[in-house]
Amino acid sequence: MMTATITMRFAVVGAVALLLVGGCTADNCFFVEGEVYCDTCRAGFVTNVTTPIQGAKVRLECRHFMTAAGTVERSAENVTDAAGNYKIELKDNRGSEEVCAVRLLSSPVPGCTEIDKGRDSAPVTLVDAGLATKVRRASALGFLKTEPLPNCGKILSDLALGSGPSY
Repeated sequence: MMTATITMRFAVVGAVALLLVGGCTADNCFFVEGEVYCDTCRAGFVTNVTTPIQGAKVRLECRHFMTAAGTVERSAENVTDAAGNYKIELKDNRGSEEVCAVRLLSSPVPGCTEIDKGRDSAPVTLVDAGLATKVRRASALGFLKTEPLPNCGKILSDLALGSGPSY
């Protein structure tokens, strides 16, 4: 009786774990993580006044390497949390046959919906290549604030990125 109870508990725990990862196994899934921000200075990079965007939509798109500029063969979407972070699960690892990238879709923040053309997508390598983890990090993606914050001039000047070169 005790053995049956223990076996049943392990079966329930296993079933719950399987549900939580959507049927992924160690060999067939990857997780892509990254963040989305509002570039409040329109600097093109993260500054000390950059803010994370909650609720931004991103999509992981994968194409066959022979048609990298062509049709998206599969994709997965998610939204960012309060810290601007997202995590996308991609099932069925196809290895080196795919070229994948995370792309910005939309921002829910009024005044910060313009996609930064230099930060609108981030390539992601899914090939195992002996890495110890199935989690892949994408570069940060950004939206531009319509009007820069008033203190951005000083911030960029402090970074020696003010109005021009200072020789």
